Amino acid sequence: MRIKNLTVALFMSLGLMACGDAEPPAEMDTPAEAPEAAEPGALETPDWFVVDHDAGTVEIDLIAGSTSANNYWNFHGLHGGAGELVVPEGYEITINLINQDPNMGHSVGIGEMQATWPNTFSDVTPVFDGAVTSNPTSMTESTLPGETESITFVADQAGEFAAICYVTGHAASGMWMPFTVSAEGEAGARLN
Repeated sequence: MRIKNLTVALFMSLGLMACGDAEPPAEMDTPAEAPEAAEPGALETPDWFVVDHDAGTVEIDLIAGSTSANNYWNFHGLHGGAGELVVPEGYEITINLINQDPNMGHSVGIGEMQATWPNTFSDVTPVFDGAVTSNPTSMTESTLPGETESITFVADQAGEFAAICYVTGHAASGMWMPFTVSAEGEAGARLN
């Protein structure tokens, strides 16, 4: 009997609402709107990407192995060229590499963009002085699980580069993401 009464009340409320004479009953409140997601490809400034235009600095907490995606060989869960970091030309950039991979050491360096990545790197030369973590090709002496390492450099040349993990096999398996230095002063991250 209760279901029948509820059904009758619902139809009556809908009828009155259609006429404009009633508010919806409390049971029919519409859910709150979800926050708008960023448009695909839009620049965002997540809490791990801090820009100070007055000081001309950008600080990025780059998390390696933040998810199990790609065997933990990812930056913020992104791999295979997904996402993008964008910094203004001439700014001082600090990247804090935070290794959350439970098993493997990782590195990061800013290098030339390539169509494909080698399995091993014989020469690691970053495009900006100081733009690579220590022992970047070593599985045992790079930034190990639970460690953090910081690098600071000036992004003194506009262009399209890549943030690369140089540990053997990692870049070839997809542990890299685009790193763009913007001549127009853009800054942020593309997370999709």
